[in-house]
Amino acid sequence: MSTRILHVSDTHIGYEQYRNPSRREDFFDAFEQALEIARGEHPDHDNEPVDAVLHTGDLFDDQLTSFDDVYACHAALRELREAGIPFYVIVGNHEIRRNTDFVDEFALTSDAIRLSRAPTSINDEVALYGIDSVKKSDWEGADLTLEPSDDGQFRLVAMHQLFSPPIDEIGHDDSNILDLEPVLDRFGTDVDAIALGDCHERMGDTCRGVPVWYPGSTERTTRDTPQPSVDLLTIRPDESPALDRERMLLDTRDFKEIDIEFGESDRFGLVERKVEEKAPVKDTVVFVSISGAENGVTKQDVLDHLYSRDVTHADVSDERVVEAITGDLDEIDGESEIDVDAELQSAVDELEISDEARELEDILRNADPDLANTRRRGNAKERFQELAAERFDTTTEDEA
Repeated sequence: MSTRILHVSDTHIGYEQYRNPSRREDFFDAFEQALEIARGEHPDHDNEPVDAVLHTGDLFDDQLTSFDDVYACHAALRELREAGIPFYVIVGNHEIRRNTDFVDEFALTSDAIRLSRAPTSINDEVALYGIDSVKKSDWEGADLTLEPSDDGQFRLVAMHQLFSPPIDEIGHDDSNILDLEPVLDRFGTDVDAIALGDCHERMGDTCRGVPVWYPGSTERTTRDTPQPSVDLLTIRPDESPALDRERMLLDTRDFKEIDIEFGESDRFGLVERKVEEKAPVKDTVVFVSISGAENGVTKQDVLDHLYSRDVTHADVSDERVVEAITGDLDEIDGESEIDVDAELQSAVDELEISDEARELEDILRNADPDLANTRRRGNAKERFQELAAERFDTTTEDEA
């Protein structure tokens, strides 16, 4: 017998990339495509329905996600549940809250099952565990101990962290990457595989012989994000290897790169030719890099041309401007430096604002750099609500 699990991660529902409503729709469409694969209904794949869906965090992009996005997600998960396919989930760093998380609501309506350090059995073959995202500052004290599972079950752990392996720390600029090997000891029991979320690039490796991997995000979150996909896991505990991981590509909006290097005699016609070489560009996200000779063709000229071709979003960088600015900066005295933080603090000190406002400003400006921007805003909002409640209660007592 075998158990098939569709591993999905980092769907970031509600993310309005480039402040473009079409991109917000794209992120939800990619999530729906993943569920179509789970039900065996995606037109590009001929797989049978799976036994379960595993989501390893960042279902939503923001802890303040709109009601419309939450409602749409409810409807999509309800359809999956009606097909008899359970949706197992953990909470990622983008959506984690201090108290009740979105997935708690989904669990209450039986549209999702929140995983924990206690095993959840699938087909009596797989013991599924889940550990929510942990801030780096809390990492050393976090309890990662897993409860024992039945003998013979394949023990699969879902987590939402940046780990090495499979991420290669060399040349990587993210300071949140943690060493995975000590984690295996902190589980307190042997595990057979670790399914991860948080990294938006698909990758995999082993650690002490244990397979560990990221399926990647379901939509491109940056221009460099590879083709979005999900992973179909087939688990046969009695075979070797017991786990097979198959990549399932998603049909997402095209991103296109266009390099335009102007020679001394080139004019706007070169822009038209370069864009035509990448045709069709309609409904795509386009990134243009301009370099070479200054010839009067502006960044706005290129943007206007792209939008006349009905692109969804266009981003144009003009290296000629950067080079000109760099040349000007070279003439500035290198010993003249500005302490930006000190200047900002001085400006704030001069403002006639309340102690409460200063506290909120400090929460936002001096937050832990490891926190996601959504978490910083969430902390500030929660503190604002606390301060408002305190002020309201005080006023009520005085009037009484």
